[in-house]
Amino acid sequence: MIKYIGLFALMVCHSLADQRVQLPLSGRGIDAEYTKTMMMANVFEFRGDSVSNPLDFASAKTTDAVKWKKVKAPAMSKSYRKGFTWVFSAVKTDDFSANHTLLLIENPGWTAYNTLIWTDRNHNYDLTDDGEPDTIKPHSNAIVAIDNKPNGFKIMLEHFPASQFRQFAIMNDKALYQLQGNRLFAGTENSFRIRRMNVLYGTWQAGSKSVAICIKDVNCNGIYGDEGVDEAMVSDDGISFQNLQACIVKQGKAYLEWNNAAFFIDKIHSDGAFIQFRYDTGVALKYILNKGQKLPRFRYAEPTAKNKTQKKRIRKFKGEMLYLYVWHDQAPEYIQDSVALHALGRIGGSGIKILMLNYGASSQYLHRYSKKYETNIHQGFSSNKINGKLKVRKIPTGILINKKQRIINVAVSPAEVIDYVRESKNVPDK
Repeated sequence: MIKYIGLFALMVCHSLADQRVQLPLSGRGIDAEYTKTMMMANVFEFRGDSVSNPLDFASAKTTDAVKWKKVKAPAMSKSYRKGFTWVFSAVKTDDFSANHTLLLIENPGWTAYNTLIWTDRNHNYDLTDDGEPDTIKPHSNAIVAIDNKPNGFKIMLEHFPASQFRQFAIMNDKALYQLQGNRLFAGTENSFRIRRMNVLYGTWQAGSKSVAICIKDVNCNGIYGDEGVDEAMVSDDGISFQNLQACIVKQGKAYLEWNNAAFFIDKIHSDGAFIQFRYDTGVALKYILNKGQKLPRFRYAEPTAKNKTQKKRIRKFKGEMLYLYVWHDQAPEYIQDSVALHALGRIGGSGIKILMLNYGASSQYLHRYSKKYETNIHQGFSSNKINGKLKVRKIPTGILINKKQRIINVAVSPAEVIDYVRESKNVPDK
């Protein structure tokens, strides 16, 4: 019999309650927005000495008048085509640029040669006083600073992969040729895909696990912690941040939960140099199941033969200690967990039942899972409703539950469970 106190002591490896931390924000992170959207810098031909006003693709009409403004251009090679584009940033400029920053481009589309990019960071329409140009080398990309701040707004530019996104390129061409007015659109294949690098993060060791905390400059003005606009997010180190779990900054503060702990951010440096937060494992959590809390009741679908399922109640496990693992077979952490998970399912007399609730696999795959890996593991399906009841913030998630179906701990890995089982049962490490 596994004792509650012993396992509780093992699992509270996060018990670094009420620590105060100043965390440097030294990395540029990725949030889910980049993977779900296609951000473009549409390039127009630069001829003579003038550029047209930014074209707002979302609201533009074919009848909109095109305005032109003279600029001071750097010396550019006569051997290459020239172009210009605009990048959104919430820095107050003038009515002509309307919160956009101008980029001049030498060789926007011939990818066998270097592409040079000049950025009007001081918004004076003089492209000769902003420093050396950035370079996109063949089969590469460029990181471009849009302002002069040390941790300011940056973007990654790459030649648009038209062959990879052919349908999008066709639609974008069609729309821009209709909206261009007396501009000359260079074509989607001669334009750029943008990744906004407006997420600054730092990594911190919370007990045995590493976490990354970030601030997102949502309005792209190079200032971090704007009231009611910018966002804070937390994730495992090396994994992209999920916008749906973001907390909007209010009065310079933000509240986050991760791995059964709370992060109270109480200071955000406006230049993004650092954040200050309080880490606490002893408070009642708002968005995660708390230790000692009753496991919510729910029914899940259990796979049977011939791609069928039958409904099961989670209450059927009452009277037995349960390890509940919500997973997806493509999640990197599941792949890391799987060896320990299968080993746990092969240990006889462990005193723990294992229920894996999958999110997205087929019934046949789950029905054959335990036989394939020779484990004694119960299988079932999760759902948005079940994930909501369990307050799942990431997949996979492991939850340890006692015989009375109260939460022992959340964010418990299979390796943490198997280490204790082997130690308490004197099972050799195979």
